[in-house]
Amino acid sequence: MEKNQSENVSLNPTVLHITHHKAGSQWIKSILTDCFPEKIVEPKLYEAQFLKEPIYQGKIYPTIYISKQQFDTVELPKLCKKFIVIRDLRDTLISMYFSYKISHVFTSDTPLMIKTREILNSVSLDDGLIYLMEHQLPWERLIQLSWIQSGEPVIRYEELLKNDINILSKLLIDDFHLQIDHERLHQIIIANRFVNITGRAAGMEKIDSHNRKGVSGDWKNYFSKKVKGVFKEQYGNSLIQAGYEKDTNW
Repeated sequence: MEKNQSENVSLNPTVLHITHHKAGSQWIKSILTDCFPEKIVEPKLYEAQFLKEPIYQGKIYPTIYISKQQFDTVELPKLCKKFIVIRDLRDTLISMYFSYKISHVFTSDTPLMIKTREILNSVSLDDGLIYLMEHQLPWERLIQLSWIQSGEPVIRYEELLKNDINILSKLLIDDFHLQIDHERLHQIIIANRFVNITGRAAGMEKIDSHNRKGVSGDWKNYFSKKVKGVFKEQYGNSLIQAGYEKDTNW
């Protein structure tokens, strides 16, 4: 009997998708939800589903915005698997700017974000990006670097864009042993690609859409000399630690 129970646990790991804002979190959530709808634990404000509530064996928790230090405070089930997704903080900033300024739906329980939208709509692009660098991006950096500095393996959003099927197949089926066949997983991944969700080619921008552009390196289209200088001063070393640059000569 104990052996059977152990086997059942091994076939039903708890899966944690850890990330920071604007790193493809809703894209990955959609894939996981389409694959395992009965297992999904929906995200809650301030990560309450993970930080405040029990973690259930065999469930899948997408889109958890937490640092390594926060993660270490939580009691986990016997068998628990996790993967961490990060993104170039320059592209994170640009995606955040358009989301917070235009496309994201804020509610009355997020007054700070409503105030942020008001500010972004009252200042120039440069000043808006600098404002976010000072008030919003530090949290994304903290999450990202806490995992990198811990030595945990991370998956880069940019790599997922190029190689989604291979990376996710190895992760979910080969490493986590989740019960889905390769063909079905491949179909779901393809169905959730930017072009199939939006009807637009990657890089074709629609600024009022949550799926705005679907590319990496978009920061080059928006960073002025002024913004680049401020970013290098505040986040240049973070890009190096995350492996996105070798130095600040970019």
